[in-house]
Amino acid sequence: MFGSGWLSQTNRALAAVVSCLIIAIAILLRILYPQVLENVGYLSQNALQLAWPNTASAPPVYTIHLTPESSQQTQEPVYQRLELAQILQKLGEYNPELLIIDADFRKADPASPTLRSRTYDTLQPSLRATYPNHDLLLQTIISHYPVLLNSPLIDATAEKPPLSNYIRFSEAVGFQDDEHYVEGSSALLYKLQFKRKTNPAPSLALQAWKLLNSAKIDDFRLIHMEQGTSLESAELQVPVTSKGEMLIYNSSSSGTYIFAANDILQDKVSSKLWPPAPNSTFVLGTQTRVSERHAQALQTLQSSNFITTPKWSQYTEIAALIIFGGAVVLASATQGFWLSLTIAAIAVLAMNGVAFHQFALNNIALEPFFPSLIILLIFALSCTIRRVTFKSHRSKTTERFAGILAPKQMQKLLTKSEQLPLEGQQREITSLSTRLRHFHRYYEGLSPQDLASFSNSFQTAHLDEVHIHDGTLNTLNTSGLSAYWNAPLDDPFHAAHACRTAIEMQKQMKRFNVKDRFNFNQKNMTDHAVTLDIGISTGLATLGETGTRRHFRYAPLGKPVDLADDLARHCKEAGHSLLICETTRGQMQELATLETIPVKTSRYLMRSFALLGDPSLAFSENFLKLKNTHCNMVFALFEENDKKKALTLLDECKALSDGEYNAIYAAFEKYILSDLAQHEAVKDAAQ
Repeated sequence: MFGSGWLSQTNRALAAVVSCLIIAIAILLRILYPQVLENVGYLSQNALQLAWPNTASAPPVYTIHLTPESSQQTQEPVYQRLELAQILQKLGEYNPELLIIDADFRKADPASPTLRSRTYDTLQPSLRATYPNHDLLLQTIISHYPVLLNSPLIDATAEKPPLSNYIRFSEAVGFQDDEHYVEGSSALLYKLQFKRKTNPAPSLALQAWKLLNSAKIDDFRLIHMEQGTSLESAELQVPVTSKGEMLIYNSSSSGTYIFAANDILQDKVSSKLWPPAPNSTFVLGTQTRVSERHAQALQTLQSSNFITTPKWSQYTEIAALIIFGGAVVLASATQGFWLSLTIAAIAVLAMNGVAFHQFALNNIALEPFFPSLIILLIFALSCTIRRVTFKSHRSKTTERFAGILAPKQMQKLLTKSEQLPLEGQQREITSLSTRLRHFHRYYEGLSPQDLASFSNSFQTAHLDEVHIHDGTLNTLNTSGLSAYWNAPLDDPFHAAHACRTAIEMQKQMKRFNVKDRFNFNQKNMTDHAVTLDIGISTGLATLGETGTRRHFRYAPLGKPVDLADDLARHCKEAGHSLLICETTRGQMQELATLETIPVKTSRYLMRSFALLGDPSLAFSENFLKLKNTHCNMVFALFEENDKKKALTLLDECKALSDGEYNAIYAAFEKYILSDLAQHEAVKDAAQ
């Protein structure tokens, strides 16, 4: 039958196998499909840059977002190029060093009233002058300021108006591919596009850096090295990817310098951030084109805060995933929840700590989030698998051990039920067995109802004593019960608890007899005083689930259980109602005990001891004298085989005990005389 240990091992093995599969899939995904992890890479790189900004500084590059054009016919049209002309004039008041326009001017402005005849014709003649051709107005404004214009990489579109007119009036042109405006981790990648076939075609940020620093774009070269790829010139060395992409440094203050054009025109910008300093640089565009990336790229070039992603970073992530993931899987499969949580937390903190450390010192961007997420996933998965089965296992454990254990012991057992081996284990226990002497007599004198009430009364009282002293019930029968200690929960004082339970049972039965708890006097059964015989034995036993599939039974098997039963049956013959074995006596030497006649087991004779009282009796002067004489008597009887000397010492023991233990010595006397009679009979037969 599958026990809780097998179930726990199966659940842990299942969690470990599934976790290993997740680690393998994550590694393959990282190697074969890195583009799938773009969003995770974006989050991790942003976290690195925002959490640990570099101290190097450069003049801020402002980003101004134009109002998006209206897409619904019912809304008032937005004259975006008119707004752009107005914002250029507004910025011109602050003597800007460079104005970078990130907009698509390949077609005429469809919102311009002069190009929309129906709209223009409905205007009053006095208002028509205030709505000029936006393209012509913007061309004029551009010619008055240092403007860097964005141009597509197709020459045919640049040669046609209105874009060709804007280019003619601008100071310079930068190029940016439309594919640049995508989501994912590429939001932190910026194509510098330093060349196109044979003609230079720098990006907006690189062209702006050239204008601001008077550098020659033609001198840039793409160089491949073991450490990575870099774009180099006499003035600048930029680490890039093999496609010429630079990692943008997204500083924590970059979002502070992004404004809306409408707020600037209406003077709604905070005075702490506006007006800008003279000779500032501005990028004008829209949120849909993510124009602030040009500003961040230019800021990166200006500050030289270049971020690198070395070739070994991918292998580092995989190695960290294997090492830390394997540690979490191993801890989840072999240890408890808290150790697994500790290892998972240490792994996540270590990977992120190394990533932040490398970024802060060397601007090396590692990827800590993906392996961290996988480690947390396998930890959560392992805990979930174990948690799902834990509740059902907990309810089964409660159902199985209900009535066998005391409620307080049950709560302790439920906290460690996964570690409870039901398949079988060997450990030292102390077994206690009770039986009512002459129980068959009560069948004759009691009615069925009274007999059931009588049996229920003493069994309930005795089981309560077992549970009070942290014992475990083994069996209940009509004439008594058996219990044991030190299983399934550990009990280092199992022998003491069993002996204390037996003493309390004896005291309780005396009170029942004195108070006529079972109403025997009312039934004219005055000679039916209840005598409870108890046997206690300590030793190694095998414990486990010994029941059937339909009936659970967790019970001990072995010598101490059988010996406790033998001792309980031996009580009448030994002359005392509470007997313990030699092993139990060895662990409870502070109690008052006297050896009795040996108990006959199925195979051999064993020493037994009468448990008489607590340490106050054991160390009293009279009992010590009695014990010394008693030991001499037992030695003469069993070691020296001197029956006459034993009888003499027996008489001395009777005198010292003042008749209190006459039953024990009567049993010894009967045992000695029987042995002498048998010896004489053998001698006569031999003659």
